[in-house]
Amino acid sequence: MTLATEFAETTRRSVTQADMKKRVLHLYRKYVRYSKAIQDLYELDMPVASVKTKIRQEFERQRFVEDLGVQNMLYAKGQMEFQELINFWKQQCHVMKYFDGPSAGVVNKNDFITGFLKSN
Repeated sequence: MTLATEFAETTRRSVTQADMKKRVLHLYRKYVRYSKAIQDLYELDMPVASVKTKIRQEFERQRFVEDLGVQNMLYAKGQMEFQELINFWKQQCHVMKYFDGPSAGVVNKNDFITGFLKSN
């Protein structure tokens, strides 16, 4: 049974970089700790190491953001994403978007047409 508030966190803002760093590391560790559960919940056909690698890549992507306001917003989004993942509020296709290659989330308008023309 999933409790909707089990992974909820009160909204608060970090006022120092040191506090933000501590919070982000805690969130990262939470993601890594639950990577096996994420793999099981969403029946991902990949090893847990791949899930952990993707988690690391997503955190590294935002590593050099220096504005504390932006960092606070990214942290809040990351926390919400974690809660949605663990509470099984997403579908497998939503989770798989993270693993769709280097340009995940970017849709090229010509992909369907190119694929269609190549198949004929």
